[in-house]
Amino acid sequence: MKRLLPLLFALLLLAGCVEYDEELWLNPDGSGKAKLRLIHRSNYANTQEIMRKAELPGIHLIDSQVEKAGPFVVYSVTFKFDDINSFNNVNDQISAADFWGSVTLNKTPDGKIVFKRRISLGSQETEDTDDILEGIYNQQQTDHPVWTYKLHVPWKIITANTTAENINHKERTIRWEYDTLQMWNKYEQMTVEMKQGISWLVVALIGGVAVLLAFFVMWLIRISKRSHLKDALQHQLEHTKRQDADSDNKSD
Repeated sequence: MKRLLPLLFALLLLAGCVEYDEELWLNPDGSGKAKLRLIHRSNYANTQEIMRKAELPGIHLIDSQVEKAGPFVVYSVTFKFDDINSFNNVNDQISAADFWGSVTLNKTPDGKIVFKRRISLGSQETEDTDDILEGIYNQQQTDHPVWTYKLHVPWKIITANTTAENINHKERTIRWEYDTLQMWNKYEQMTVEMKQGISWLVVALIGGVAVLLAFFVMWLIRISKRSHLKDALQHQLEHTKRQDADSDNKSD
């Protein structure tokens, strides 16, 4: 029963949280940008909470819009973060509806880069109250909230735990979608395994060296051709001089 109040709060939150959409861009150094959209049933907009998050260390607010749409409030927020820790610190996890979760970004000994993010809904422990609350939730909810996530990465994607159509290797994006009806008292983990490719700077450097090498080879060829031409002209000049000398000797 000690978790009854937090779980009841989660039910109240989910009754209003119709949808959560997030798009996340990662940079090679772990910094990045996030754009999220949250629809919540409420009579007022909590703009103070947005400003409080924006004042956290490593968080830089780009844009925020709050709109009232009937009984719902629509929050649209875009911000930059300095590193993964700063991004994780935005999560207060004041209820059992943890759609923000926690992100890790690690490099394996074989040079691969692994992204992991864990989200959850409800309690991760089993108690009798859990089944009761789940029943209440299923009875009250007709349209179950869906949480969607899209991740942009700067590395080549090897594998990800989502469907093949949700992985765009060319654009380096991965998408997940979770129906909260299937998540009660569970957690989900997004996983992406990647590897570093050749950076554009290395490609540009290799291209520059190749161009210089090509010019050098062409210069050598031209110099070689000019040298042969010079020798031929010199030989022809000497031959003409000998012929003239021979003619002069015969005349004498």
